[in-house]
Amino acid sequence: MKKQILFLFVILLSLVGCISAQQIPKDKTNGQAKVEQQAKHYVELFALDETKAAQFTEMYRAYTKRMHAIRVKYHKDPPQPGTTLSDSELEKRILDNFAQSRSILNVREEYYKKFRTILSPSQVNTIFEDEKARRSQTRR
Repeated sequence: MKKQILFLFVILLSLVGCISAQQIPKDKTNGQAKVEQQAKHYVELFALDETKAAQFTEMYRAYTKRMHAIRVKYHKDPPQPGTTLSDSELEKRILDNFAQSRSILNVREEYYKKFRTILSPSQVNTIFEDEKARRSQTRR
């Protein structure tokens, strides 16, 4: 009887370990909700009227969508610890990093001009600085 209980306990522990080790996929609506929440935060922070708030929110959605698409396009999983990348793999990663940086810069320049139709330079700077801070938090 004790062996059966011990056996069941070990199986239960194994199942719990397997279940907890599975990654739960991120829900797209969660990301969209964060964008909406951030846009709402900026609307309140910058005290935008209804017309400007609607324009800004739509613009901000499009901006974050473009930035996300760039990050997805160039996403690379880090190499496993102890593995060494070949020179050609390293070169591809470096060149992709340059391309990603250029794409991000182009989108930021494009949206700076668009945001400036509604916001002041300091307000746009707040958006870009917040974005930089959020990126550095997610890298940790």
